[in-house]
Amino acid sequence: MALTANQMGKHFSRAFACGVRVCELAMLLLASGICSADQIEKLSVTHSDGEYRLEIVSVLKVPTEYAYDVITDYQHAYRLNPSIVEVDVLPAGRKGAVRVRNRSEHWFGPFCFHIDWTGEIRTPNPDQIEVVTIPKNSSFESGRALWTIRPHRAGTLLEYQSTLKPKFFIPPVIGEKIMENRIREETLATIQRIECQARLQFELDFEREPEYLRQLIAERDKCIESGS
Repeated sequence: MALTANQMGKHFSRAFACGVRVCELAMLLLASGICSADQIEKLSVTHSDGEYRLEIVSVLKVPTEYAYDVITDYQHAYRLNPSIVEVDVLPAGRKGAVRVRNRSEHWFGPFCFHIDWTGEIRTPNPDQIEVVTIPKNSSFESGRALWTIRPHRAGTLLEYQSTLKPKFFIPPVIGEKIMENRIREETLATIQRIECQARLQFELDFEREPEYLRQLIAERDKCIESGS
C-alpha cells in the first residue's frame, strides 16, 4: 500500500499502538552500524522541537576528488541511498544553484511511504557543498546541510552537518528514538557507499585487471544493498 508522507502519521501511529512488540523495538534500537569504528571520528544524532540534527566526521581511504565526484553525482543519488526511487536535476535555482528533486520509498510493515525532497545545492568554497531544503516541494518543514571534503593524509576527511524537520507525524519518545537510530544507521551506510563507489571509480580510471574490477563492482553493489 503506497502512502504519501502526509498520510504517514495516522497509519504510523496506529501501527505503534497495536502492532509493534517490545522485542522488535529492541532489535531496531540495538542494530549495529556498518562502518568500522576507525573510520568514524564523530557521530552525533539529536532532536529537539521536531527537528533532527546530525553531525558526522569520517576518514575515507579514497582520494578527495573521487569522494567529491561521488557526492555531487546527483543524478545517481540512489547509489548512496537505495531508498531513492526517482531523481530529477531541475533547471538552475537562484544564483546558479543546482536544484534537485527526489522521491524515496520507505516500508513500515505492509505500508509503503513516499517521502519527497527538493533542495538547492551550492558550493560556497571548493571543499564545501551547501544544501538547503525547499519546504514547498518537500515532506519537510525545513532542512540545511553542509558537506566539507578535505584531503587527509592519503585519503579524505569528510565532515557532514545537517538539520531536518519533517512535516509528517512521528510518535513521541519511542518514535523519536527509532527515528534517531534510523538516521544513524542510514548515515553510516551512506558513508560506506561513498567510499565503495569512489574506490571503484578510482580503480576504473587506472584500468585494473578485469577480475579485480569485478570484485570491486561486487563490493560496491553489496554496499548499495546494505541497509536498504
